[in-house]
Amino acid sequence: MSKIIAYCWAGGLIQFGPSVPDGAIGIARGEEAKVRDVIEATARHAKDNERLLVPGVPEAANEREGLAALARYIQWLGERNGPGFRAMGA
Repeated sequence: MSKIIAYCWAGGLIQFGPSVPDGAIGIARGEEAKVRDVIEATARHAKDNERLLVPGVPEAANEREGLAALARYIQWLGERNGPGFRAMGA
């Protein structure tokens, strides 16, 4: 089973890859299919219905609010921890 990491950028865009790039924040890791399923089910979908966003980050008035929204999302993801999926920092 392939392992993957879900990470996000300051603007809230969520992407997937084998590692967290410089400047991004890791949000979850585990088996690729499970991580994608959980993130796709819990993330906000952008207007183009293709990009995934951390709920609350794009709407945040400032960096502090954006980080608080990200922290809430990671805690929420932590409630879904189990075989094949683990929220990072939760």
